[in-house]
Amino acid sequence: MPYFDKERPFVKYWFASANGTPVRTFNETISERNQDSLEKEGGACIMYTHFGSSFYKEGKLNAEFKRLMERLSRKNGWFVPVSTIIDCILQQRGDYQISPLERSEIELKWLFGKVRTNSIP
Repeated sequence: MPYFDKERPFVKYWFASANGTPVRTFNETISERNQDSLEKEGGACIMYTHFGSSFYKEGKLNAEFKRLMERLSRKNGWFVPVSTIIDCILQQRGDYQISPLERSEIELKWLFGKVRTNSIP
């Protein structure tokens, strides 16, 4: 990622992201184990969420979310907007056009993930 899909020419680039809604899912994604693994691999994570989804209840921020975010903030990470990450990857690697087989694999992976988590829109 990012990649261009000639079957969808009006989208400049596609990229993967992790669902961080609700807060339980967000916390599982940024667990200590996952933070350490991503750091060891030198990887990147793009997450999307809606902070109105159980992050703040009864006047309090979710304690586990707060703890994990504070831990993450102490790491030597590069915390930037998605567009900055995408631009950096494109500068290093250049454009990539996805094949029909690769698109099918991504779509099936997405579908199985939705079925597994019972979150089909």
